[in-house]
Amino acid sequence: MTAQTQIFAQIKAADTIIIHRHQRPDPDAVGSQMGLAEIIRNTYPTKKVYVVGKEVPSLSWMGAMDTIDDSVYDDALVIVTDTANEPRVDDRRYEYGKTLVKIDHHPNDEPYGDYSWVDTTVSSSSELIFSFYNEFKEELTLSNAGASYLYSGIVGDTGRFLYATGASTMWTVAELMKFNFDWTKINQKMDTISPEAAKVSGYVYEHMTLTDAGLNYIILTNEILDSFELGDYGTAFIVPLMGKVDAAQAWAVFEQQDEGFYRVRLRSREIPINGIAKRHGGGGHPLASGALAQTDAEANDIVYELNQLLKENTNG
Repeated sequence: MTAQTQIFAQIKAADTIIIHRHQRPDPDAVGSQMGLAEIIRNTYPTKKVYVVGKEVPSLSWMGAMDTIDDSVYDDALVIVTDTANEPRVDDRRYEYGKTLVKIDHHPNDEPYGDYSWVDTTVSSSSELIFSFYNEFKEELTLSNAGASYLYSGIVGDTGRFLYATGASTMWTVAELMKFNFDWTKINQKMDTISPEAAKVSGYVYEHMTLTDAGLNYIILTNEILDSFELGDYGTAFIVPLMGKVDAAQAWAVFEQQDEGFYRVRLRSREIPINGIAKRHGGGGHPLASGALAQTDAEANDIVYELNQLLKENTNG
């Protein structure tokens, strides 16, 4: 019995289903979460289906999260999408349910859950959810809204098809576009930034550091971020900016958190950088990973390791 079949059996058997995703969500986290919820709700109208997690203003256009009591988790099936490890699950109550399911497309370095379906060959967890629907489409129903969520997730995780995109991804997108939703509006929404973010973009290009080896990085302290008053908009838009520089072979954005440590977003064109991410409290895909730098010294260590990696591969 495949993992998909096992998970489908759990969905059919459960009366209450609660879907989680990771902290600081991106469009794929919300898209896979909301898309799966829509499939289940439309297929089984009598089931109680909830999506939970912290509301993020920059993704409010994708839909709102549900507020539920702890008691709702009694005998519930909990599904976590797009989350590689348990510490990143948003809303710690995911442990309260009767059964836990993991659906993800990141490397399965830290397995969890009673049932797990992980496929690292696909672009996104949203593509995985569509694959799940397609496998059981004689029994499942996908609404126009559900299709729009999955489309948004795929567009977000592929950087509007600039990376992690293959024939299967484009076929999935073509199938989703057969549904009735405004995909052009979604593309435009995901390609625009606020005036405050535009100012940050100018700062980034003026203050980024590009090494001879091709590492492009910037360190954004709380003081710098506060001066731009981004609020809850977030800094995810900075990552693709760094990659637009043609001389950059890898790039990193260090964003200081309120607690003082740095959240680090790492990207590369060809050379795998997830090994460095793993050494610094993170992980992810070979060319797209995240890490943590607890101190300025550790941030400098990550810069050094990335630069050395590029030097070694260039010289090799």
